[in-house]
Amino acid sequence: MENSSGNSSYEVHFPDLDLGDDDLNDGRFTYLNISIFDHWLTEEEAEDSSITSYSIARSSGQLHEYMDGEKKFLKLYRSLSRQGVICNRPGPLRRIDIADEELNQVFINSLREERLMDVFFVSCKVRALGRYDRTDLLIIEDAAFLSDLKEEIASAGLFVLYSDNAYNYT
Repeated sequence: MENSSGNSSYEVHFPDLDLGDDDLNDGRFTYLNISIFDHWLTEEEAEDSSITSYSIARSSGQLHEYMDGEKKFLKLYRSLSRQGVICNRPGPLRRIDIADEELNQVFINSLREERLMDVFFVSCKVRALGRYDRTDLLIIEDAAFLSDLKEEIASAGLFVLYSDNAYNYT
């Protein structure tokens, strides 16, 4: 059920962020990159993978394998949705109180790179930005939730991707 009152208070969860220019390692953010892959793919691995996107999987006959990964993301996102989601993108900015078909479609469209999402999970104070190549970005508003969030990610069968520039443990 949607609640459109109080939209301006929701904006606090979506500070301006330019992923092309802003340095996520500048100390302002605690974040994780999550993926179906257990490591950052090299350029060659990405080119050779038949499941880096829905369209590639469909055209290469690997849709079943792609869907296995999509189910993992959906399991995580539905679990994190238990106390509602504030949806920034796709607009309009609104709160969705239950994990219904509308919210499910936001997740699926993002995972299939049709319309990338920007949502905030109220239960764990995490902003999720849909990205490309089966990897999404989670920005943790309250680091107290970091350990539990990592457990939920692992429980869903997803991986946290680490590299020198990929995370901040604050």
